[in-house]
Order: sequence, then structure tokens, then C-alpha cells
Amino acid sequence: MFFENQYRDNQALGNFRGLPIYLTTILVAVLAAGLVFSALAGVYTAFALFAFVPDLVWRHGQIWRLISYLAVDQVSFFTLFNLMFLYVFGRDCENEMGRGRYAAFLGVLLLAPVVLATLLWFAGIGGGVTGSTHLAMGLVIAFATIYPNILWWNTVPMKFVAIGCVFLAVVGHLSQGDQVGLGCTLATCAVSYGYIRGMRAGLFSGLTWPKLFQRKPKLRGLPPQAQPRSGLPSDTDALLDKIAKSGLGSLTAKEKLRLQTAREELLRKDKR
Repeated sequence: MFFENQYRDNQALGNFRGLPIYLTTILVAVLAAGLVFSALAGVYTAFALFAFVPDLVWRHGQIWRLISYLAVDQVSFFTLFNLMFLYVFGRDCENEMGRGRYAAFLGVLLLAPVVLATLLWFAGIGGGVTGSTHLAMGLVIAFATIYPNILWWNTVPMKFVAIGCVFLAVVGHLSQGDQVGLGCTLATCAVSYGYIRGMRAGLFSGLTWPKLFQRKPKLRGLPPQAQPRSGLPSDTDALLDKIAKSGLGSLTAKEKLRLQTAREELLRKDKR
């Protein structure tokens, strides 16, 4: 893991018939239920009830729209891909950051379109915000910032996948004349990139809500820990054992990147 996780809260919350349940799993299930509601009730009804509209929130007190806008959207061919990106990249980000910090990060991404749409409303540019596309984009950018060179589907580096997603989103908004949507997408991507870069640079450890999601550890005695055999961080010993048993080709792209990073850290220490 790139980020130190003092809370050890990146394990599953539980299991449902053998399927591990994570915070991302619950989020995607809620959003899927919202999309079903949008399809059954009609997209205009769903938007009228739950879309984020600055005037209705700040003048009429309909504060549930600050969150509910995520769950309503027009169902299309790309809906399935949006949910898939949310789950895949959200799950990876949850594993890297830990559940508490990941939950706080989701809160930041959720509020970014709200703040931007509100500022545009004050500037005289009205428009509502709906759907979870901004959130999915933010998670893609976050994972690509953590692992820019990891290969997606063993073909394309994640940094190029992220750039392609941003390009397609911008073209889509421009073709529809959606100024608010374009601004919200770019704002969410910028916030996500800046947030993860700040964590990686050590500027801050990330916001966290540990008390909401932290599991109480079981008290048990632990034997004294031996020093890593390789001189590398302790989590790489398992990778070296895997190479010894099955060869270098048995490592995943993520494991190879972790081993390369650990090697570079060791070389830097030797030069000091």
C-alpha cells in the first residue's frame, strides 16, 4: 500500500453468500437502486425530487439534494460502464486508502460538484447536477494518480486511460452545451488529483472518519517481528517468495510495480 494505514480498516465489512461486502459495494448498490427508481418513476420525476438544484437547496431548504443527486440519472448504454468504473476503481482506492480515509475522500468528491454548481449559480449560470458520473471520474483519476503506470487490461497505462476518460467527458458535455456539467466534471477531477498528490507528497495524511468504520482489533499476543530478509519493506518478502515458487511471470502488474518501487527505495537508501 502506498499510504500508511494506521487504522487497518481496508478489510471487508462482512460477507453475503461468499461475496465480500466493502463500502464501495454498498455505494454501488445504492446507486443502482436509484437508477432503477429513475427508470420506473421517469427521469423527469426523479430529477424533480432528487437532483441538486442550487435554488431549491439554498432558498427552499431541500438539503437532501446535496447527496441524493448521485442516485438519479438518465439510464443509457453507458450506465453499466459507469457503475463498473465506480466499483472497480472505488474498490482499489478503498483498499489503498483505508475505509475511513476513503469515506472522507468520497465526501470531498461528492461536494465538489455541489460547490462548483453553487458558485456558477451565484454567477448567473443556472443548472442542476445529477448522476454519479462525476464521482466515477474522480475515482478513475485517483487510482491513476496512485498507479499512473499500471496497465489496464494489461495494455494501456492508467494515466492514459484517465486522460482518455476526461477527454470523452469534456466532448460529451460540450456537445450538449452543458456548462454546469463540464465545470463539475473538471472540478471533481482537479480535486481528486490534488487530493491524492497531496497525500503522496506527505503534505497531509488524508481526512478520515475512523470511528465510523474502524473495527475494534482483537487483543492477542504477537511474537517479536524479525527484520525483513531482503532489506526491502516487509510486505515485499511475500512477493519474493511468490517469485521463488512460481517465477516472475506469476506476479500481477500491481505486484510488479510494488516490487519495483521497493527496489528504488532501497537503492536510494544505499546512496545515502
